[in-house]
Amino acid sequence: MLGTVAERAGAVAPAWADRPWVVWTVFGVLGVLSAGLASASRWMDGAAENGGGPASSARTGSLHPPHVVLQRVRGRDREISRLRALLKKPDGRFAVLCAAGGMGKTTLAAALAEYARRDGYAVFWIRWRGPESLSDDFIQAAVGCGMPRSAIGAAQSGNDNLPDAVWRHFSRTKKWLLVVDNADEAEQISPEGEGVADYRGWIRPYGRGLLLVTSRDTAPATWGHAADLIRLQPLPAAAGGKVLLDSAPDGGTLVEAETLSSRLGGLPLALQAAGRYVTGSTSRHRDFAAYQTALEEELTALVGADNPRPTDPNVARSTVRRTWEVSLDQLDREGVPLARPLLRQLSLFAEAPVPLAFITPELLTTAVGRPVGQAALDQALTGLERYGLLGVPAEEPGVPGTGPRAGSSVTLHPLVREITALSLTTDETDRLHSYEQAMIDALRSEVTNLRAAGVAGWTTARLLAPHLSLLLDHPALVPSEDACAALNTLADVLGDAGSYALQLSLRQTVLAHRVELLGDQHPDTFTARNHFANSLHSLGRYEQSEGIHRQNLADRIRVLGPEHPDSLTSRNNVGYVLQLRGQYAEAASLHSMVLADRTRLLGADHLLTLTSRDNLAKSFDQLGDHTAAATLHTQNIAECTRVLGPDHPLTFTSRDNLAATVNHQGDPGRAAELHRTVFADRSRALGPDHPHTLTSGNNLADALHQMGEHAQAAELLEQTLSGRVRILGADHPDSLATRSQLAVCRSETGRRQRRR
Repeated sequence: MLGTVAERAGAVAPAWADRPWVVWTVFGVLGVLSAGLASASRWMDGAAENGGGPASSARTGSLHPPHVVLQRVRGRDREISRLRALLKKPDGRFAVLCAAGGMGKTTLAAALAEYARRDGYAVFWIRWRGPESLSDDFIQAAVGCGMPRSAIGAAQSGNDNLPDAVWRHFSRTKKWLLVVDNADEAEQISPEGEGVADYRGWIRPYGRGLLLVTSRDTAPATWGHAADLIRLQPLPAAAGGKVLLDSAPDGGTLVEAETLSSRLGGLPLALQAAGRYVTGSTSRHRDFAAYQTALEEELTALVGADNPRPTDPNVARSTVRRTWEVSLDQLDREGVPLARPLLRQLSLFAEAPVPLAFITPELLTTAVGRPVGQAALDQALTGLERYGLLGVPAEEPGVPGTGPRAGSSVTLHPLVREITALSLTTDETDRLHSYEQAMIDALRSEVTNLRAAGVAGWTTARLLAPHLSLLLDHPALVPSEDACAALNTLADVLGDAGSYALQLSLRQTVLAHRVELLGDQHPDTFTARNHFANSLHSLGRYEQSEGIHRQNLADRIRVLGPEHPDSLTSRNNVGYVLQLRGQYAEAASLHSMVLADRTRLLGADHLLTLTSRDNLAKSFDQLGDHTAAATLHTQNIAECTRVLGPDHPLTFTSRDNLAATVNHQGDPGRAAELHRTVFADRSRALGPDHPHTLTSGNNLADALHQMGEHAQAAELLEQTLSGRVRILGADHPDSLATRSQLAVCRSETGRRQRRR
């Protein structure tokens, strides 16, 4: 047998094997190579011990990052630049990419990994699978980064603390990037009884490379002082449109892609799902426009098409319809069970900031059917904010100077709100009625509170405005009359606050509802139309307001009679708009008739009578009869102060109008003194940005200009113009008038300086 084998071996041996000098040469080369490899191995171990460079990450294939095409990472240039700067110079910090599910954290981390790989960094990617595997993954990364296995073994045998040993090595080694992806359960990352921010577990800021963590946990307290938190926001429409075109190049135009991106709230996960759907061979909607149209009827099916009810959390993360349930499940495990019902409740409100004022224990008690305490509610709010499922605006829309918590509102991403509401209506239909009842009760209660709160409730009133129309969508829960009454009450409060655009929106909603239910000739419709026209003139739309008031006056006289209080109101309002449009004679005639009728029918002390007297006095002033105007204004100020009080808006208005009349009489010094007092009182009572306060500032500047104090007048007009443009808009007649006055003041100031 041996001979046979030898024969066979010889039969297949190469020809050069018969030449000894060739054989010995080959063995010599192999020996040199073997020695070189052994030496290289010893050098790498020694280099690791002495802080040398890392070995290739190819040695730990399980820690490879996911593939990403850098050219397709859209809208994240600022974040990429920030991360690359940290990668180059960590300075004792680590990075945390944090946001709600679906915001593209993993994609951005993978992009940084690709940049790092191209720049010669060793890259290690740990996919969070739980605390058991984290230790093994860090060991693999440390070994791949050149740490001797002997040091690992020593630590594992109890001679050293393993995380300490690994991080000592990382602190001596340069040019590495270690990513811990989806580290949402922060309390499981560190040793028992300690937090991540203690930096005694696997998350530490001490390496000479960069540690990058991606997580849904956005709380700075979780990650500690050394964490550089980069909180991702939805993509802007332009970037989102490019994401869609990257995945579905034939899906439509850039404009259509951007429109769909806006509809999906710029959520990267939703954009990717839409792109996959549009390009699917069995999809019914094969372009962006068709997909967007279908969203209105098939949102749940379209955004959940990948896997509507995944049981695997990793699959749920990649499914738009279920990705946020992963965070809610985590909050359940953390002992915050109210987070889920609270998110469900908030999703029923309108797509606008939700005032904290009516997110009360009573709201959740009604929704869940059991008592809820304030501490539990606060914990739920904090948990949802921590996981990025709701936010706190830095500044309330249209309300300068407000900030977190002081602004008193929370926000939901549009798609989070929409899909959560759909989950409620499809998965928890037995609870839907309770959630809706809770919302209705909260809205109605808050309106009542705001009516009594006065100026203190104005910020909340502005926030409440977009939500209150929801009352009209639930006729089974709130009678139509009560719903309209609540909207009108809030509109009155918004008018007092000078928020005329929001007021107009509510007035328009009530008017449309009245016309639909009662017809256009019902007295309640006349009232709604009157309120709507008043909001128009507050916004400077005088011509449109006059037309509606005139039609309403004719209808009220025909249906109610010429002396009905509502008919008198319409006649007064026609006169008021005519004043604003410069038709002073006709306005004075109407105001004179209304004052006589109101005095006879309502009494001399009625608020409407006092209003008519002020309007008539102003008409006299505009017609040039300043003496009669001053007499009437003086009388009205005394009556308003006695009946309404010194801080009533009508008292302020009468005082301001008297000061203007005094100025027209040729006494700008006394006029300035009167205006200055009203300006101070209105600033105190209404705030510096209220339209009435700005009117007083404008009138004071006019008096100063008449006194020759052009520079002081110009400075005040600049402030007034800034406020009016911000509050009323650049094209409002009041803004245009102030701009014109400012130009005159500046011109006069320039002339005086040239004379000097």
